[in-house]
Amino acid sequence: MKSCTPSPNPIFARRKASRYPFRTTGLYALVLLREFRYTLAALLVAVLFGATVYHGTPAVGASPLNRPQSIYHAWMALLAQPRDTTPPTWGIGLLCGVYPLLGFVLIGEGIVRLALLMISRRQGQKEWMRVMASTYRDHIVLCGLGHLGFRVLEELLALGLPVVVLEKHKDSRHLTHARELGAAVLLRDMKEDQALIDAGIKHARAIVIATNDDMANLEVALDSRRLNPGIRVVMRLFDQQIASKIKGALCVDEAFSSSALAAPMVAALSLNTRTLSSYVIGGVPHVAAEVCIEPGSPLDGKRVAEIEAGYSGRVLARTTAKGQLESPPLPTAVLTAGDTLVVHTLAAQVAGLAVAAMGKK
Repeated sequence: MKSCTPSPNPIFARRKASRYPFRTTGLYALVLLREFRYTLAALLVAVLFGATVYHGTPAVGASPLNRPQSIYHAWMALLAQPRDTTPPTWGIGLLCGVYPLLGFVLIGEGIVRLALLMISRRQGQKEWMRVMASTYRDHIVLCGLGHLGFRVLEELLALGLPVVVLEKHKDSRHLTHARELGAAVLLRDMKEDQALIDAGIKHARAIVIATNDDMANLEVALDSRRLNPGIRVVMRLFDQQIASKIKGALCVDEAFSSSALAAPMVAALSLNTRTLSSYVIGGVPHVAAEVCIEPGSPLDGKRVAEIEAGYSGRVLARTTAKGQLESPPLPTAVLTAGDTLVVHTLAAQVAGLAVAAMGKK
């Protein structure tokens, strides 16, 4: 079976390289500002109040302080370094006595919190994981880090896709490995709305619910759709017959039985790919999948023959953006954004094809 890791396919490398580092850095900065917003606001109020007092109380026989000088004096008072060794008024004297204590509380508390946050980042603790998850956009939320969930995580990360994991049990044997792989792991109960919000459900591309609790999976699927009506919901159920019924009756994009699908196919389901059928040929799983080419996709402008050669498959049908059906399309036909393909390929290749069909966000 061929691997769907990014190394043999240059599309994966290009997509992984375009991770918008400046946008991510900006989001981290915004998160840190939000984390320390009350401390910064209190410092700003203290500095402005102190500057007002200094500006309105000039020293005897000296010219009044201008506004920048007043702000400087107020800041130095917070640092226990007042510029006036002999305060000219009782107001300035009271300010010089109180402000060092206030500065010790505000500035000291902020420095300690920032240091703890940096330590938690290095050790992968929950505080930094929450901050990390809040910066993700167009990512995939994975609920459950059991055997199947961890395999799906490996597949998604191998494709260069950002993943936030929700795992309830802190003694899960896959936690350490998941963090080492670079995933943001939150130790939270997925049935809590706040847990889904902290995982960035409102900005996520898809959610994969892969725990072994069918009722909990169904509850989270409905909650995810309520919190983000446009999200793609992929849910695990043990009974394939029930999974098929739920998929048709509820707002669930894909409901799968872990006994019927392999992890690469589950990863593909989260990427706007519809599996039409699955079967085994010579002991190797194959699928017939429906894939839509999004604007900006690397497949835009490729010929059908190139797709078939690159993904060891066969394009069975093509529906153009104008609604014209070609079954089968000519090998020389050029694909464009908006085309929908029905492709027969290896199960291990379908996730790679789904990533290639994705447009650049």
